[in-house]
Amino acid sequence: MKKGLSLVSAIMALAFAMPAFAEDPAGDWGGLLMGQLHIIVHVKKDDQGQYSATLESPDQGTFVLPADTVTAAPDHLAFAITRINGSYDGQWDETKQAWVGTWTQGQAMPLELKRLVDGKVVSVEPKRPQEEAITAGPRPYTVSEVAFDSVAGVKLAGTFSVPEGKGPLPAVVLIAGSGPQTRVENVFGHKVFLVLADALNRAGIAVLRYDKRGIGQSTGDYATATTTDFTTDAIAAVNWLKARPEVDKAHVGLIGHSEGGLIAPAVALNDPSVGFIVLMAGPGLPGDQILLLQQAAIARAAGQPEATIATAGKINKAAFDMIKSAKSLDDAKTKAAAMASDLVASGQMTQAQADAAFARVATPWFYEFIRSNPRPILEKIKVPVLAINGALDTQVSPKEDLAAIREALKNNPDTTVTELPGLNHIFQTATTGAPSEYEGIEETMAPIALKTITDWVVAHTR
Repeated sequence: MKKGLSLVSAIMALAFAMPAFAEDPAGDWGGLLMGQLHIIVHVKKDDQGQYSATLESPDQGTFVLPADTVTAAPDHLAFAITRINGSYDGQWDETKQAWVGTWTQGQAMPLELKRLVDGKVVSVEPKRPQEEAITAGPRPYTVSEVAFDSVAGVKLAGTFSVPEGKGPLPAVVLIAGSGPQTRVENVFGHKVFLVLADALNRAGIAVLRYDKRGIGQSTGDYATATTTDFTTDAIAAVNWLKARPEVDKAHVGLIGHSEGGLIAPAVALNDPSVGFIVLMAGPGLPGDQILLLQQAAIARAAGQPEATIATAGKINKAAFDMIKSAKSLDDAKTKAAAMASDLVASGQMTQAQADAAFARVATPWFYEFIRSNPRPILEKIKVPVLAINGALDTQVSPKEDLAAIREALKNNPDTTVTELPGLNHIFQTATTGAPSEYEGIEETMAPIALKTITDWVVAHTR
Protein backbone atom coordinates (compact mmCIF):
# COMPACT_ATOMS: atom_id res chain seq x y z
CA MET A 1 0.00 0.00 0.00
CA LYS A 2 2.60 2.70 1.06
CA LYS A 3 3.09 4.55 0.00
CA GLY A 4 0.92 2.84 -0.49
CA LEU A 5 -0.68 -0.67 -1.07
CA SER A 6 1.14 -3.34 -3.13
CA LEU A 7 1.07 -2.59 -6.84
CA VAL A 8 1.82 -6.09 -8.08
CA SER A 9 -1.33 -5.84 -10.19
CA ALA A 10 -0.03 -2.70 -11.89
CA ILE A 11 2.93 -4.61 -13.30
CA MET A 12 0.49 -7.00 -14.95
CA ALA A 13 -1.46 -4.11 -16.42
CA LEU A 14 1.66 -2.42 -17.72
CA ALA A 15 3.01 -5.62 -19.20
CA PHE A 16 0.82 -5.22 -22.24
CA ALA A 17 1.64 -3.02 -25.26
CA MET A 18 4.87 -1.09 -24.73
CA PRO A 19 7.06 0.21 -27.57
CA ALA A 20 10.20 -1.66 -28.63
CA PHE A 21 13.61 -0.20 -29.39
CA ALA A 22 17.11 -1.69 -29.36
CA GLU A 23 20.09 -1.61 -27.00
CA ASP A 24 22.60 -4.15 -25.68
CA PRO A 25 21.62 -4.71 -22.01
CA ALA A 26 25.15 -5.66 -20.98
CA GLY A 27 26.93 -2.98 -19.00
CA ASP A 28 26.53 -0.80 -15.90
CA TRP A 29 23.25 1.02 -15.41
CA GLY A 30 22.03 3.46 -12.80
CA GLY A 31 18.93 5.35 -11.79
CA LEU A 32 17.12 7.08 -8.94
CA LEU A 33 14.34 5.34 -7.06
CA MET A 34 11.74 7.59 -5.41
CA GLY A 35 13.85 10.57 -6.46
CA GLN A 36 16.63 9.87 -3.99
CA LEU A 37 17.81 6.26 -3.72
CA HIS A 38 20.63 5.47 -6.14
CA ILE A 39 20.22 2.10 -7.83
CA ILE A 40 23.10 0.51 -9.77
CA VAL A 41 22.57 -2.59 -11.91
CA HIS A 42 25.47 -4.51 -13.45
CA VAL A 43 24.44 -6.73 -16.36
CA LYS A 44 26.93 -9.26 -17.76
CA LYS A 45 26.77 -11.57 -20.77
CA ASP A 46 28.85 -14.75 -20.82
CA ASP A 47 30.38 -16.60 -23.78
CA GLN A 48 27.21 -18.66 -24.23
CA GLY A 49 25.06 -15.55 -24.49
CA GLN A 50 23.52 -15.98 -21.02
CA TYR A 51 22.90 -12.88 -18.93
CA SER A 52 23.44 -12.33 -15.21
CA ALA A 53 22.87 -9.24 -13.10
CA THR A 54 23.63 -7.76 -9.70
CA LEU A 55 22.06 -4.81 -7.91
CA GLU A 56 23.54 -2.25 -5.55
CA SER A 57 21.96 0.59 -3.58
CA PRO A 58 24.86 2.72 -2.27
CA ASP A 59 22.57 4.89 -0.17
CA GLN A 60 21.43 1.84 1.82
CA GLY A 61 24.75 0.03 2.27
CA THR A 62 27.56 -1.79 0.52
CA PHE A 63 25.65 -4.97 -0.30
CA VAL A 64 25.62 -6.50 -3.78
CA LEU A 65 22.53 -8.61 -4.55
CA PRO A 66 22.61 -11.17 -7.37
CA ALA A 67 19.49 -11.55 -9.49
CA ASP A 68 17.85 -14.98 -9.40
CA THR A 69 16.38 -14.63 -12.88
CA VAL A 70 17.37 -12.34 -15.74
CA THR A 71 15.69 -11.81 -19.07
CA ALA A 72 17.59 -9.55 -21.46
CA ALA A 73 16.97 -8.62 -25.07
CA PRO A 74 17.68 -5.55 -27.20
CA ASP A 75 14.29 -4.08 -26.23
CA HIS A 76 13.62 -5.64 -22.84
CA LEU A 77 15.36 -6.01 -19.47
CA ALA A 78 13.82 -7.81 -16.52
CA PHE A 79 15.19 -9.45 -13.39
CA ALA A 80 13.99 -10.66 -10.00
CA ILE A 81 15.74 -10.86 -6.61
CA THR A 82 13.75 -13.14 -4.33
CA ARG A 83 15.87 -12.33 -1.26
CA ILE A 84 14.32 -8.87 -1.07
CA ASN A 85 11.05 -9.68 -2.87
CA GLY A 86 12.05 -7.23 -5.59
CA SER A 87 11.79 -7.27 -9.36
CA TYR A 88 12.37 -4.95 -12.32
CA ASP A 89 10.73 -4.94 -15.75
CA GLY A 90 11.72 -2.32 -18.31
CA GLN A 91 11.62 -1.53 -22.01
CA TRP A 92 14.31 0.31 -23.96
CA ASP A 93 13.37 3.91 -24.79
CA GLU A 94 15.50 5.21 -27.64
CA THR A 95 14.53 8.82 -27.00
CA LYS A 96 15.51 8.74 -23.33
CA GLN A 97 18.41 6.37 -23.96
CA ALA A 98 17.25 4.43 -20.93
CA TRP A 99 15.48 1.35 -19.73
CA VAL A 100 12.08 2.69 -18.69
CA GLY A 101 10.23 0.38 -16.35
CA THR A 102 8.97 -0.47 -12.90
CA TRP A 103 10.70 -1.66 -9.75
CA THR A 104 8.28 -3.63 -7.57
CA GLN A 105 8.96 -4.22 -3.88
CA GLY A 106 5.87 -3.79 -1.75
CA GLN A 107 4.71 -1.15 -4.20
CA ALA A 108 5.44 -0.42 -7.84
CA MET A 109 7.83 2.47 -8.44
CA PRO A 110 8.96 3.88 -11.79
CA LEU A 111 12.68 3.41 -12.40
CA GLU A 112 14.70 4.55 -15.39
CA LEU A 113 18.14 3.01 -15.80
CA LYS A 114 20.76 4.87 -17.85
CA ARG A 115 24.34 3.91 -18.61
CA LEU A 116 26.61 5.21 -15.88
CA VAL A 117 28.74 8.23 -16.64
CA ASP A 118 32.11 7.90 -14.88
CA GLY A 119 30.44 5.47 -12.50
CA LYS A 120 27.79 7.99 -11.42
CA VAL A 121 24.09 8.59 -11.97
CA VAL A 122 23.39 12.12 -13.13
CA SER A 123 20.32 13.52 -11.38
CA VAL A 124 18.49 16.71 -10.49
CA GLU A 125 17.14 17.06 -6.97
CA PRO A 126 13.37 17.69 -7.05
CA LYS A 127 11.93 20.66 -5.17
CA ARG A 128 10.19 19.86 -1.88
CA PRO A 129 9.21 23.25 -0.39
CA GLN A 130 7.38 21.91 2.68
CA GLU A 131 10.31 19.68 3.65
CA GLU A 132 12.82 22.44 2.94
CA ALA A 133 10.90 24.80 5.24
CA ILE A 134 10.96 22.24 8.05
CA THR A 135 14.71 21.76 7.65
CA ALA A 136 15.30 25.53 7.63
CA GLY A 137 13.35 25.94 10.88
CA PRO A 138 12.74 27.20 13.43
CA ARG A 139 10.92 24.21 14.90
CA PRO A 140 8.94 24.67 18.14
CA TYR A 141 9.57 21.10 19.23
CA THR A 142 12.44 18.84 20.24
CA VAL A 143 13.48 15.85 18.15
CA SER A 144 15.16 12.75 19.60
CA GLU A 145 16.46 9.52 18.07
CA VAL A 146 15.03 6.56 19.99
CA ALA A 147 14.96 2.77 19.90
CA PHE A 148 12.66 0.17 21.45
CA ASP A 149 12.19 -3.59 21.38
CA SER A 150 9.45 -5.51 19.61
CA VAL A 151 9.73 -9.31 19.49
CA ALA A 152 13.04 -11.15 19.88
CA GLY A 153 15.51 -10.04 17.23
CA VAL A 154 13.59 -6.90 16.33
CA LYS A 155 14.69 -3.53 17.70
CA LEU A 156 12.91 -0.60 16.12
CA ALA A 157 14.65 2.73 15.59
CA GLY A 158 12.64 5.89 15.35
CA THR A 159 12.19 9.58 15.95
CA PHE A 160 10.27 11.04 18.89
CA SER A 161 9.30 14.70 18.55
CA VAL A 162 7.76 16.65 21.44
CA PRO A 163 6.27 20.17 21.32
CA GLU A 164 7.82 22.75 23.59
CA GLY A 165 5.87 23.59 26.72
CA LYS A 166 4.52 21.90 29.82
CA GLY A 167 3.46 18.27 29.54
CA PRO A 168 2.25 15.64 29.66
CA LEU A 169 0.99 15.96 26.10
CA PRO A 170 -1.29 13.95 23.82
CA ALA A 171 0.65 11.75 21.43
CA VAL A 172 0.31 9.62 18.31
CA VAL A 173 2.15 6.77 16.64
CA LEU A 174 2.48 7.08 12.86
CA ILE A 175 2.15 3.72 11.07
CA ALA A 176 3.49 3.59 7.51
CA GLY A 177 2.03 1.95 4.43
CA SER A 178 3.35 -1.07 2.57
CA GLY A 179 6.88 -1.37 1.28
CA PRO A 180 10.30 -0.91 2.90
CA GLN A 181 9.40 2.33 4.67
CA THR A 182 11.56 4.31 7.05
CA ARG A 183 10.28 6.72 9.69
CA VAL A 184 9.76 9.50 7.11
CA GLU A 185 7.56 7.28 4.88
CA ASN A 186 9.40 8.20 1.71
CA VAL A 187 7.04 7.92 -1.25
CA PHE A 188 8.59 8.85 -4.60
CA GLY A 189 10.95 11.29 -2.92
CA HIS A 190 8.32 12.79 -0.61
CA LYS A 191 8.85 12.48 3.16
CA VAL A 192 5.18 12.19 4.03
CA PHE A 193 5.60 11.47 7.74
CA LEU A 194 8.16 14.24 8.21
CA VAL A 195 5.61 16.80 7.01
CA LEU A 196 2.71 15.21 8.92
CA ALA A 197 4.70 14.98 12.16
CA ASP A 198 5.72 18.64 11.86
CA ALA A 199 2.07 19.71 11.52
CA LEU A 200 1.02 17.59 14.51
CA ASN A 201 3.90 18.89 16.64
CA ARG A 202 2.96 22.49 15.85
CA ALA A 203 -0.60 21.65 16.99
CA GLY A 204 0.70 20.43 20.36
CA ILE A 205 0.80 16.67 19.65
CA ALA A 206 3.87 14.52 20.39
CA VAL A 207 4.76 12.06 17.62
CA LEU A 208 6.57 8.73 17.40
CA ARG A 209 7.51 7.40 13.96
CA TYR A 210 9.87 4.52 13.25
CA ASP A 211 11.69 2.50 10.60
CA LYS A 212 10.02 -0.78 9.71
CA ARG A 213 11.72 -3.94 10.91
CA GLY A 214 14.78 -4.72 8.80
CA ILE A 215 14.69 -1.25 7.21
CA GLY A 216 16.81 1.81 7.98
CA GLN A 217 18.25 1.49 11.47
CA SER A 218 15.73 -1.13 12.66
CA THR A 219 16.76 -4.76 12.99
CA GLY A 220 14.78 -7.83 11.94
CA ASP A 221 13.84 -9.53 8.68
CA TYR A 222 11.71 -7.36 6.41
CA ALA A 223 11.54 -9.86 3.54
CA THR A 224 9.57 -12.44 5.51
CA ALA A 225 7.45 -9.98 7.51
CA THR A 226 3.66 -9.83 7.19
CA THR A 227 0.99 -7.33 8.22
CA THR A 228 0.60 -9.33 11.44
CA ASP A 229 4.31 -8.80 12.18
CA PHE A 230 4.03 -5.09 11.48
CA THR A 231 1.02 -4.98 13.82
CA THR A 232 3.16 -6.52 16.58
CA ASP A 233 5.74 -3.80 15.97
CA ALA A 234 3.09 -1.07 16.17
CA ILE A 235 1.89 -2.49 19.50
CA ALA A 236 5.46 -2.22 20.76
CA ALA A 237 5.55 1.41 19.60
CA VAL A 238 2.38 2.21 21.55
CA ASN A 239 3.74 0.55 24.69
CA TRP A 240 6.97 2.55 24.42
CA LEU A 241 5.06 5.80 23.90
CA LYS A 242 2.77 5.25 26.91
CA ALA A 243 5.82 4.80 29.14
CA ARG A 244 7.23 8.22 28.28
CA PRO A 245 6.84 10.90 31.01
CA GLU A 246 6.17 13.56 28.34
CA VAL A 247 3.04 11.70 27.17
CA ASP A 248 -0.52 11.93 28.48
CA LYS A 249 -1.41 8.24 28.63
CA ALA A 250 -5.12 9.04 28.44
CA HIS A 251 -4.67 10.60 25.00
CA VAL A 252 -2.55 8.25 22.90
CA GLY A 253 -3.76 7.59 19.37
CA LEU A 254 -2.78 6.00 16.07
CA ILE A 255 -2.48 7.42 12.57
CA GLY A 256 -2.11 4.78 9.86
CA HIS A 257 -1.52 5.44 6.18
CA SER A 258 -2.60 2.87 3.58
CA GLU A 259 -1.54 -0.54 5.01
CA GLY A 260 -0.97 1.37 8.24
CA GLY A 261 -4.72 1.94 8.21
CA LEU A 262 -5.18 -1.83 8.26
CA ILE A 263 -2.77 -2.14 11.19
CA ALA A 264 -4.10 0.70 13.38
CA PRO A 265 -7.54 -0.84 14.13
CA ALA A 266 -5.90 -4.18 14.97
CA VAL A 267 -3.62 -2.43 17.46
CA ALA A 268 -6.55 -0.53 19.01
CA LEU A 269 -8.53 -3.76 19.38
CA ASN A 270 -5.52 -5.31 21.15
CA ASP A 271 -4.99 -2.33 23.46
CA PRO A 272 -8.11 -0.66 24.97
CA SER A 273 -5.97 2.26 26.14
CA VAL A 274 -5.65 3.56 22.55
CA GLY A 275 -7.81 6.66 22.51
CA PHE A 276 -8.48 7.31 18.83
CA ILE A 277 -7.60 6.26 15.28
CA VAL A 278 -6.98 8.17 12.04
CA LEU A 279 -7.15 6.12 8.83
CA MET A 280 -5.40 7.82 5.90
CA ALA A 281 -6.52 5.86 2.84
CA GLY A 282 -6.84 2.82 5.07
CA PRO A 283 -8.44 -0.33 3.66
CA GLY A 284 -12.14 -0.91 4.23
CA LEU A 285 -12.39 -3.72 1.69
CA PRO A 286 -10.76 -7.18 1.49
CA GLY A 287 -7.21 -7.19 0.13
CA ASP A 288 -8.03 -8.75 -3.23
CA GLN A 289 -10.81 -6.22 -3.91
CA ILE A 290 -8.49 -3.34 -3.01
CA LEU A 291 -5.89 -4.54 -5.51
CA LEU A 292 -8.35 -5.25 -8.33
CA LEU A 293 -9.83 -1.77 -8.02
CA GLN A 294 -6.32 -0.35 -7.77
CA GLN A 295 -5.10 -2.06 -10.95
CA ALA A 296 -8.04 -0.73 -12.94
CA ALA A 297 -7.85 2.81 -11.53
CA ILE A 298 -4.09 3.19 -12.09
CA ALA A 299 -4.30 1.78 -15.60
CA ARG A 300 -7.23 4.02 -16.45
CA ALA A 301 -5.46 7.12 -15.10
CA ALA A 302 -2.46 6.19 -17.25
CA GLY A 303 -4.66 6.10 -20.35
CA GLN A 304 -4.65 2.31 -20.82
CA PRO A 305 -7.35 0.98 -23.19
CA GLU A 306 -10.36 -0.57 -21.46
CA ALA A 307 -9.68 -3.87 -23.21
CA THR A 308 -6.16 -3.97 -21.72
CA ILE A 309 -7.53 -3.10 -18.29
CA ALA A 310 -10.09 -5.89 -18.53
CA THR A 311 -7.48 -8.43 -19.63
CA ALA A 312 -5.13 -7.50 -16.78
CA GLY A 313 -8.04 -7.58 -14.35
CA LYS A 314 -8.97 -11.09 -15.42
CA ILE A 315 -5.38 -12.30 -14.96
CA ASN A 316 -5.12 -10.58 -11.58
CA LYS A 317 -8.40 -12.02 -10.29
CA ALA A 318 -7.36 -15.50 -11.34
CA ALA A 319 -4.00 -15.04 -9.60
CA PHE A 320 -5.62 -13.70 -6.43
CA ASP A 321 -8.23 -16.48 -6.35
CA MET A 322 -5.44 -19.00 -6.82
CA ILE A 323 -3.46 -17.58 -3.88
CA LYS A 324 -6.57 -17.45 -1.68
CA SER A 325 -7.37 -21.08 -2.47
CA ALA A 326 -3.86 -22.27 -1.57
CA LYS A 327 -3.59 -24.37 1.58
CA SER A 328 -0.19 -22.93 2.51
CA LEU A 329 2.45 -20.52 1.29
CA ASP A 330 4.36 -23.37 -0.36
CA ASP A 331 1.17 -24.47 -2.08
CA ALA A 332 0.66 -20.88 -3.27
CA LYS A 333 4.19 -20.80 -4.71
CA THR A 334 3.58 -24.04 -6.59
CA LYS A 335 0.28 -22.80 -7.98
CA ALA A 336 1.78 -19.42 -8.93
CA ALA A 337 4.58 -21.13 -10.88
CA ALA A 338 2.05 -23.31 -12.71
CA MET A 339 -0.13 -20.31 -13.56
CA ALA A 340 2.88 -18.36 -14.82
CA SER A 341 3.85 -21.27 -17.08
CA ASP A 342 0.32 -21.43 -18.49
CA LEU A 343 0.27 -17.71 -19.25
CA VAL A 344 3.63 -17.92 -21.00
CA ALA A 345 2.62 -21.02 -22.95
CA SER A 346 -0.62 -19.37 -24.10
CA GLY A 347 1.24 -16.27 -25.26
CA GLN A 348 -0.57 -13.95 -22.82
CA MET A 349 2.71 -12.96 -21.16
CA THR A 350 6.41 -13.35 -21.86
CA GLN A 351 8.56 -15.27 -19.40
CA ALA A 352 10.10 -12.02 -18.15
CA GLN A 353 6.67 -10.48 -17.60
CA ALA A 354 5.51 -13.57 -15.74
CA ASP A 355 8.65 -13.63 -13.59
CA ALA A 356 8.21 -9.97 -12.66
CA ALA A 357 4.47 -10.22 -12.05
CA PHE A 358 4.61 -13.35 -9.91
CA ALA A 359 7.83 -12.54 -8.02
CA ARG A 360 5.82 -11.08 -5.13
CA VAL A 361 2.52 -12.90 -5.47
CA ALA A 362 3.63 -15.97 -3.49
CA THR A 363 5.40 -14.17 -0.63
CA PRO A 364 4.46 -14.22 3.08
CA TRP A 365 3.24 -10.62 2.99
CA PHE A 366 1.11 -11.04 -0.11
CA TYR A 367 -0.19 -14.46 0.97
CA GLU A 368 -1.58 -12.83 4.13
CA PHE A 369 -2.65 -9.51 2.64
CA ILE A 370 -4.71 -11.03 -0.17
CA ARG A 371 -6.78 -12.82 2.50
CA SER A 372 -7.18 -9.76 4.71
CA ASN A 373 -10.60 -8.37 5.50
CA PRO A 374 -10.64 -5.29 7.76
CA ARG A 375 -14.39 -5.30 8.39
CA PRO A 376 -14.60 -7.73 11.37
CA ILE A 377 -12.06 -5.66 13.29
CA LEU A 378 -13.53 -2.30 12.28
CA GLU A 379 -16.96 -3.41 13.49
CA LYS A 380 -15.51 -3.89 16.99
CA ILE A 381 -13.81 -0.48 17.22
CA LYS A 382 -15.51 1.79 19.76
CA VAL A 383 -12.97 4.64 19.99
CA PRO A 384 -13.28 7.77 17.80
CA VAL A 385 -12.25 7.25 14.17
CA LEU A 386 -11.39 9.69 11.39
CA ALA A 387 -11.24 8.04 7.96
CA ILE A 388 -10.06 10.14 5.01
CA ASN A 389 -9.30 9.45 1.36
CA GLY A 390 -8.30 11.66 -1.51
CA ALA A 391 -10.97 11.81 -4.20
CA LEU A 392 -8.27 11.10 -6.83
CA ASP A 393 -6.74 8.15 -4.95
CA THR A 394 -6.04 5.38 -7.48
CA GLN A 395 -4.43 2.99 -4.99
CA VAL A 396 -7.32 2.77 -2.53
CA SER A 397 -10.47 3.65 -4.47
CA PRO A 398 -12.20 6.28 -2.30
CA LYS A 399 -15.84 5.73 -3.23
CA GLU A 400 -15.88 2.00 -2.59
CA ASP A 401 -13.43 2.08 0.32
CA LEU A 402 -15.03 4.86 2.34
CA ALA A 403 -18.46 3.30 1.83
CA ALA A 404 -17.15 0.04 3.29
CA ILE A 405 -15.56 1.83 6.26
CA ARG A 406 -18.73 3.83 6.88
CA GLU A 407 -20.79 0.63 6.90
CA ALA A 408 -18.36 -1.22 9.20
CA LEU A 409 -18.35 1.67 11.69
CA LYS A 410 -22.08 2.44 11.54
CA ASN A 411 -22.54 1.57 15.22
CA ASN A 412 -19.63 3.76 16.33
CA PRO A 413 -21.16 7.18 17.19
CA ASP A 414 -17.88 9.08 16.92
CA THR A 415 -16.91 8.29 13.33
CA THR A 416 -15.98 10.89 10.73
CA VAL A 417 -15.61 9.72 7.12
CA THR A 418 -14.35 12.34 4.66
CA GLU A 419 -13.37 12.38 1.00
CA LEU A 420 -10.99 15.24 0.22
CA PRO A 421 -11.47 16.70 -3.30
CA GLY A 422 -8.52 16.81 -5.69
CA LEU A 423 -6.11 14.78 -3.57
CA ASN A 424 -4.29 11.54 -4.40
CA HIS A 425 -3.20 8.53 -2.31
CA ILE A 426 -0.50 10.43 -0.42
CA PHE A 427 -2.79 13.45 -0.10
CA GLN A 428 -1.11 15.72 -2.61
CA THR A 429 -3.07 18.11 -4.81
CA ALA A 430 -3.10 16.11 -8.04
CA THR A 431 -4.38 16.08 -11.61
CA THR A 432 -5.22 12.43 -12.28
CA GLY A 433 -4.14 10.66 -9.08
CA ALA A 434 -1.82 8.29 -10.99
CA PRO A 435 1.30 7.24 -9.02
CA SER A 436 3.38 8.49 -11.96
CA GLU A 437 2.47 12.04 -10.86
CA TYR A 438 3.71 11.74 -7.26
CA GLU A 439 7.36 12.50 -7.82
CA GLY A 440 6.77 15.49 -10.10
CA ILE A 441 4.42 17.26 -7.65
CA GLU A 442 6.38 19.65 -5.41
CA GLU A 443 3.81 19.53 -2.61
CA THR A 444 4.37 16.65 -0.19
CA MET A 445 1.00 16.86 1.56
CA ALA A 446 -1.86 19.26 0.90
CA PRO A 447 -2.60 21.86 3.62
CA ILE A 448 -6.28 20.81 3.71
CA ALA A 449 -5.25 17.24 4.56
CA LEU A 450 -2.89 18.40 7.29
CA LYS A 451 -5.56 20.69 8.74
CA THR A 452 -8.25 18.00 8.61
CA ILE A 453 -6.08 15.59 10.56
CA THR A 454 -4.62 18.01 13.10
CA ASP A 455 -7.93 19.75 13.84
CA TRP A 456 -9.65 16.41 14.44
CA VAL A 457 -6.85 15.08 16.65
CA VAL A 458 -6.73 18.27 18.71
CA ALA A 459 -10.50 18.17 19.18
CA HIS A 460 -10.28 14.57 20.42
CA THR A 461 -7.43 15.16 22.87
CA ARG A 462 -8.76 18.11 24.84
